[in-house]
Amino acid sequence: MKKYITSIFLPVLIFCRGQEKIDLLKLNLNESIESIINFSDQEMIGVDTVEYPFCLLLEIDKSSKYSFEGIDLKGQKVFLQINSEIMKTDSITRFGGGHFDMQSFKNKGELEAVFKKYKADRSLYGYRIEMKTAVLEKEILKKLESKYGKGSRNSNTENGLYWNIKKENKYIFYAPDYDRLIVLNSSHLSKNCYWDLMNGLIDFGGCDNEKYTKELTKNRTDPKDIKNKPVLNIDNNWNINGLILGKSNEADFLKSTANKNVEKMIKLNEKGTEDELVYQNNYNDLYFYFTASRKASNAVLKGYSLTDFDKVDISFDNGLKKGAKLEDVLKVIDKSQMVNYNDLKYSNYLEIKNTAYKIVLIFNEGVFSSMYVLKKD
Repeated sequence: MKKYITSIFLPVLIFCRGQEKIDLLKLNLNESIESIINFSDQEMIGVDTVEYPFCLLLEIDKSSKYSFEGIDLKGQKVFLQINSEIMKTDSITRFGGGHFDMQSFKNKGELEAVFKKYKADRSLYGYRIEMKTAVLEKEILKKLESKYGKGSRNSNTENGLYWNIKKENKYIFYAPDYDRLIVLNSSHLSKNCYWDLMNGLIDFGGCDNEKYTKELTKNRTDPKDIKNKPVLNIDNNWNINGLILGKSNEADFLKSTANKNVEKMIKLNEKGTEDELVYQNNYNDLYFYFTASRKASNAVLKGYSLTDFDKVDISFDNGLKKGAKLEDVLKVIDKSQMVNYNDLKYSNYLEIKNTAYKIVLIFNEGVFSSMYVLKKD
């Protein structure tokens, strides 16, 4: 695992309205996390594949601790990026591009437990600032241009700019179209490419996108290396291994054959309250979703996701087969059962009509390879 050397210098502090603040732009971006956070703030740490899928994120909401080149950031969200080698996987596709798995922490012990879980560094290598207002966007841009000059235009967005500050080992991405400023320590990042959802792919010169993507996802699991795959059966009503959608509860799941190599996770919403209970098997890309409840008898199965059939041993009672081509699936499922039959020439998925559940069969490279079933809102 690549390590970031912790600076012997303390974070640069400024005084603003009598409060001690950390000026983010003056950080070396290798400081220890504990030295730049306040445990009394509203903080969450974990995975958010929309914000950025390939690192651990520490989200700080409404903190009064930070500034940017003298601009008070009180009331703005700040995200700290932390290197975690195990996050360098195909998480953005495995989790559907919108996986949010964050947890709160109150002290050093709880924070350390998260670091150990994700095998993460104890230092940051970058941060992201939410820019809620046009006034803040203009103030930040003015500071950046005053310090670094005019940025390079990001052709992927309408108003995006970026700077490659080699003498400071920094990448700066100004993305007002998505209300974000992103500043990264470039020491251990690609010197040719950068990508995230808010900036798109940026070519610093000589970017080999295929090579870059392989590096970002170097720890993805190769299906051919998987042994003891979970044995799964989908019945004619899209129930799984005898677990009945909308009826079976957490206690039923714990007694079922589906309960193997899974980890229980409480999924929190943006307010930090329990939103969903998930049993996840990241090794086999298998996920079971339940309504949130503290009692196992009350948490009801509301769906499941299988994102790579090659990582499981799966069968269907209705005659479907993994790896089937679309034309073969159409022999099993009548077009009257399909929501998007007229779009099949252009889309890579097939949605089955169901009043209570969204049932989607996904075709990667033309073959039936993944699916998900989830209760409709």
